[in-house]
Amino acid sequence: MVVGASRGLGLLIAAELIRLGYRVAIAARNQDELAAAIDRLGPRAHSYLCDVRDHDQIVDLGGAVEGELGPIEVSIHVAGIIHVGPAADVSLAHFDDAIATMLKGPIELAWAVLPGMRRRRRGRIGTVASVGGIVAPPHLLPHATAKFGAVGFSDGLAAELAGSGVTATTIVPGLIRSLN
Repeated sequence: MVVGASRGLGLLIAAELIRLGYRVAIAARNQDELAAAIDRLGPRAHSYLCDVRDHDQIVDLGGAVEGELGPIEVSIHVAGIIHVGPAADVSLAHFDDAIATMLKGPIELAWAVLPGMRRRRRGRIGTVASVGGIVAPPHLLPHATAKFGAVGFSDGLAAELAGSGVTATTIVPGLIRSLN
């Protein structure tokens, strides 16, 4: 399951998982972009409408994917947003949106898939953060704030899961404007 997979890096990750033989559930909040992604990915991909900022939608997503496709073996959170501008132009709403999408989203997604993975004693959770979660770039303060939190969450989760058969991986690509 790849959340934030209708375009960009998420779409590329979904395509690679399909190439490796997985059936892949892709999720995003835009139905038109999901339809275009399914056209590109082919019949091994299944789309689900989900906004990672909505707890109930994430819970429903996990249940729907497991009900239709079977146990979730790999869950990757890629969903992201970006607001570019100097701190003087940043509002608290920009922080709220970034944190809800790129910090709380990975937490919610992990908590949705972890019970099943723990029961099966296997699974992989990936959180795509950013170099912006390690070094705060100028004019990306809400982004860096959320991504620093995502790195901390994912690294901490990896430590907590050690020896359980479930892994958590923090993925830290460089800054990406678009991969469409």
